[in-house]
Amino acid sequence: MKQTGCFLRWAGWAVLCFLGFSAAAADPYVGYLYPSGAETGRSLRLLVGGQNLGGINSGIVTGSGVTVRKVTPVPNFPPPDGGQREYLLEWIKNIESGNPVRPKLPEKTDTWRKNEWWDKLDQLDPMSLNLVICDLYTKRNALQSAPSIRQQLIVDIDIAPGAKPGARELRLWGNRGVSGPKLFFVDAARHIAEPEFTPPNKPEPPPPQVTVIPSILDGQIMPGETDRFKLRLEENCSYSMALDGRRLLPFIGDAVPGFFQPVLRLLDPDGKEVAFADDEHFNPDPILRVRAPKSGIYTLEVRDNLYRGRADFVYRIQVESGTRPYRLGGEPFRGLPLQMAAAAEKRTISTGWFQVIEGHVEPGRPAVFKLSGKVGKQLVVDVAARRFGSPLDGVLRLYGPNGKLVAEADDTPSKLNIGLCLQQVDPYLAVTLPMSGDYRLELFDRTGGGGEDWQYRMRIGPPRPDFDAYTTQSMLNLPPGGTGTIKLYIVRHDGFKGEIRFRAEGAELVGDRTAAADATEIELQLKNTGAAVKPFSPGLVRLIGETVIDGKKFEKEVVPCDEYMQAFAYTHLLPAEELRVGTLGWGGRNNRRERKK
Repeated sequence: MKQTGCFLRWAGWAVLCFLGFSAAAADPYVGYLYPSGAETGRSLRLLVGGQNLGGINSGIVTGSGVTVRKVTPVPNFPPPDGGQREYLLEWIKNIESGNPVRPKLPEKTDTWRKNEWWDKLDQLDPMSLNLVICDLYTKRNALQSAPSIRQQLIVDIDIAPGAKPGARELRLWGNRGVSGPKLFFVDAARHIAEPEFTPPNKPEPPPPQVTVIPSILDGQIMPGETDRFKLRLEENCSYSMALDGRRLLPFIGDAVPGFFQPVLRLLDPDGKEVAFADDEHFNPDPILRVRAPKSGIYTLEVRDNLYRGRADFVYRIQVESGTRPYRLGGEPFRGLPLQMAAAAEKRTISTGWFQVIEGHVEPGRPAVFKLSGKVGKQLVVDVAARRFGSPLDGVLRLYGPNGKLVAEADDTPSKLNIGLCLQQVDPYLAVTLPMSGDYRLELFDRTGGGGEDWQYRMRIGPPRPDFDAYTTQSMLNLPPGGTGTIKLYIVRHDGFKGEIRFRAEGAELVGDRTAAADATEIELQLKNTGAAVKPFSPGLVRLIGETVIDGKKFEKEVVPCDEYMQAFAYTHLLPAEELRVGTLGWGGRNNRRERKK
C-alpha cells in the first residue's frame, strides 16, 4: 500500500492540541478506507487511516449484510537504524524467495529500534508485510506528514451474497467511543484494484486488465502519481467511466483547494488521447463518456489535476456500457403534487395551492409559466437545482398582469453550508401579489447555459412554514450514564418563527430542550442511557423537533451531520445516515470478556 503526507502549517496548533486534549479531540477519526467498497458475497481487508484509533476493536456498517469481523492495529514504525534496515530488507528478500530464514544478527544491535512486526516478519500476512516494505522504502518528512491519517488499522469485512448494492456508512468503535462515518460501497460488479506498493528495486507491475464490464476500479493517488488501467473496448460502443473521489473525502481542512480534484484520460490502442474528463459541470468528480473509435486495448489514466497526492486521495471508478445520463441527486419537495414542465407551460397555474414543476432549461431561453393570483396573497417560488447536483444557475423573474416586473430572485445564500454543494445559487422568491390577474414567471440560467442536464424542481404556491435542524456531529462519546452537549443549527423556511421543542429516542435529554421563537441554534444536553441496555455497541439515537404550525402539531427528525473545514477557512455540515452515542471504556471491557470466554 502507500504512504502520504500534507504540510503542517502551524506548530502552535499542535501544541494546543497536545495541551488541550479534550474529549472531543480524543474521538476516533477515520480519514479514509481503502478500498472504499467491494462486491457482494466477498470477504475483504480494508486499510484504514485516521487518528485516535487506539482501542478500536469493532465496527458498524449501515444496512444489512455487511459485518466487521476483525480489527487489527498497524503498529507505528519508528525510523530503523541503517544496519537494522538492511537486516530487515534481507529477511524480507528471503521470505519472498520462499526461504523465510532470519539473517544472522550483527554483533551490535543496541541502537536498533523496537517494533512488534519487525520481530515476526515471517508470520505476517501479505498485506501487513507490504505495509512494512512500503515504510522501509518511504522517505520520512515530518513537515509533510498528516497527523489526521497517520495511524492505520486493518479491518476485515464480510459481505453477504444477498447484501443490497449501494452506498453505506462505516464507523469504527472501541474504548474511546465511536467514530464519524465514512462511505463504503456494496457493488454487484467486480472490483479491480491498482497494484500494491512496489519497491524501487523491482520492476513496476503492468496495469490491471479490465476484461469484464461493468467493473469497479479502486485506487489511491500519491504525490505526482498517475494510475493506469487497461480496458478492452469495442468499436462504436459507448462507455461511461464515473469516478468517486471528492465524494469519498468531500472536505480537507489542511489542503488547498480543500478536496481531491481527479481527472480521467483515455488513450486508444496507439497511445492517442480519445477522451478527457475533469469536472462534471461544477462537480470535481469527473464522468468520462466515450464512443470507442475502434476495438482494442485502451489505457485509462487517473491523477490529481494539480499532481498532488496523499493516502486519503482514494477513488473508485464505475466502468459501464452505455452513456450515463445526468440526474439530480435527490427528489426535492417530495410529498407535493408533481407535474412536468412541458405540460405546465401550456396551462394557467393557480398560486392558491402547493405544486411542484419538474423540467430543464434550454440554452438562452427561459422556461415560462402563467400564474393566476389574487391581490394581497403571498406567493413563494423555490427552485431546487444546484444544491441537488444540477448545473443550473437559476434566476426567477415575475411580471404582473400589467407586464411590469414585480420581483426578481437570483442567488439565495444561507449562513449554513449543508452537503457537498459549494455554490448557493438556487433562487428563492417570496412576494405579496400587488394585484389580481395572470402573472408571467420566467426561469432561466444566469450564464445562458441550458440543455437536458440543466434540471430543476420548482415549488410554487403559498408560504409553507417549516424548519430543518442539523447536528454538528453525528456521534457523541460519553461515559456510562454521562451527559454531553450536542449543538443544533435550525433553518427556518417561509417565515416560520415558532418555538421548537426537542425530544430524543435512544437517549435522554436533560435541562432546557426548547429553541425560542426565531432561534437559529440550540445546545442540548444528551444523557447516555443506552449503556445499561446495550453496553457493547454504540447506541442509535433519534432527535425530533416538535412545534405547532397553523394550529396543527408538526414534528421533524433532526438531520445528523458532521462539521468539516475546507482549506483552512470554510465550514460545512455533511449529512450522515445515523446519530450514534458511544460508551467510553466499554470496547476494552467487551474485549476482555470475550477473551475470557
